[in-house]
Amino acid sequence: MSGLPELMDKNQQDYICRRVVDALLREDVRETVSRGKIVSAADAPWSDPPVRPSYWLAIEHLGDGCLWIPVRPCTFMQEWALYDLPLVWQSSNSYDRLDEISAILALFRQGLDQASAADFTDYARECLTAVEHGVLCAQERQRYFAEVHQGNQGAQFSPHWQERQLHYERLAAFLDHPLYPTARAKLGLSPDDLALYAPEFQRPFQLRWVAAAKAIHFGPEAEASLKDLYPGFADVGLDARLSDNYVLLPVHPLFTQQIMDALAEVNGLQHKLLLAPKPHLEVLPTLSVRTLAVQGKPGLHIKLPMAIRTLGGKNIRTIKPSTIADGHAVQSLLGRIAAQDADIAGRLLLTDESIGAHVNHLPELGYILRRYPAGLEQATVVPVAGLLAATPQGLLVAEELAQVFFAGRLEDFLDAYLEATLRIHLVLWLRYGIALESNQQNTMLVLNTKMPALRLLLKDNDAPRIHGAHLAARWPSLAGFVDGLHDRRIVVDDELPLAQMFTTITLQLNIAVLIEGLAGLGHLTRSQLYGCVRDKIAELLKELAGQGEDTALAHRILLEDDRQYVKYLLTAASLKPKSATGAADVNKFYGKSGPNFLKESL
Repeated sequence: MSGLPELMDKNQQDYICRRVVDALLREDVRETVSRGKIVSAADAPWSDPPVRPSYWLAIEHLGDGCLWIPVRPCTFMQEWALYDLPLVWQSSNSYDRLDEISAILALFRQGLDQASAADFTDYARECLTAVEHGVLCAQERQRYFAEVHQGNQGAQFSPHWQERQLHYERLAAFLDHPLYPTARAKLGLSPDDLALYAPEFQRPFQLRWVAAAKAIHFGPEAEASLKDLYPGFADVGLDARLSDNYVLLPVHPLFTQQIMDALAEVNGLQHKLLLAPKPHLEVLPTLSVRTLAVQGKPGLHIKLPMAIRTLGGKNIRTIKPSTIADGHAVQSLLGRIAAQDADIAGRLLLTDESIGAHVNHLPELGYILRRYPAGLEQATVVPVAGLLAATPQGLLVAEELAQVFFAGRLEDFLDAYLEATLRIHLVLWLRYGIALESNQQNTMLVLNTKMPALRLLLKDNDAPRIHGAHLAARWPSLAGFVDGLHDRRIVVDDELPLAQMFTTITLQLNIAVLIEGLAGLGHLTRSQLYGCVRDKIAELLKELAGQGEDTALAHRILLEDDRQYVKYLLTAASLKPKSATGAADVNKFYGKSGPNFLKESL
């Protein structure tokens, strides 16, 4: 047993290395694919290669030598994917095996200016963190599954819907992000922090509290909404008389005195902020890490800023005050649409995120209350991010849901999921000019044994793309929801950004990733499953065109083009600044380089 941690570490190192190399190829980092040369195995310059693919990618512009990457043809998200480790570095007459990501990234760093090279160096450290966190999370997954087996009944059978939801969020946390290669790394969390605050471990903890001078506190309605949860000043170890001039604000336990002092000094808030010595209010981490479920209050979550970075070194998880107002505005817009549109009514649920507060417009001090809709007591709420996660019983979550809610028919579950997902998002795009960033984490399935058996519950809708002119022209009564948006990047002047978001979020992350994972589980092949997706899209586009909607761009981009837009997550979130990519948002940098997997089904 003494070698088990080392073996797990090596497995995690290889796993991260493979994922990163695949992402480097997918995003054509350093023009590896566009400038590289595909060479058949018969033409490779060695007789006894370390691996035996049919093709190698030869890259000669990264330094004084040639990098050989064993590749295989691919039709999902990229044309060429890694066949296996190791890579080979050819210099002079020597051939060196490369199976460590730090050495591979060192090659990619060669020849870059100092700032660009530093991004690769930082990313190499992120890879090491991903390995370390991956080992710890794998160990916790093994422990949790054993605990479930020992108890003979998992939390998915709990009579309390929030416990069922948290169980599926925990399973989702054990499953890695399908495309960002080092999503396992939660930068800023130590191993001890990970065990205390990460959703994989899902341990209860208590919030800390900051007393902020009333003059710099914005959001009195939030305090009123939390009155049943808010502690008194004495409860958190502060003089009760402070309540005359101060307001309490919840903060994550990782918000330290040192962090607060630095914020106060930089922003001129000395003597206006006090960190209370005692914690109060027990919470549990959800898949989102910084969104916390309040113990004993089903359906109430608190979203807090954290000094961590996830899905890339440039993605710090604070809360911009503008997102509080924008999220509420978009939620209100969607609620109005759901109430008036027969294609969406009954299929779409929304969390209420109308309440939030912040201190002096600081993204490091604020929170959002998230309240789930009423009527979920008999429902099971599951994040789309967890559909391919393994269950303690040895199934995938999607299979388990099909057993419970669709009489074991996985194809019926998939059909219900495609109908709800594609109908809602195509109607929003083509009828209203709205594309939501409703990714795997922000989209929840609400399932029950009554009709409808499957609905979508959307949360965190503060970063959509809205074609303002389209909405104003078609639905002038709805345009007012958009007029006051703080983040003007949300409002766009043509339809293409909507198509890009629909393709990269709804189609790829929420549907195609699921298809890839389900292929081979049932009696349907991968091609047949994609055929189901294509047919459903074509059917809905025909229906919407018959109702007078302009479906031309959607039909071309989704069903006719040979290439799809792909979100270059690694490039924009870790390897290049926005000044280099030209993207207004690190999460919305695209290249049109992915093979159109929907055309495979023809």
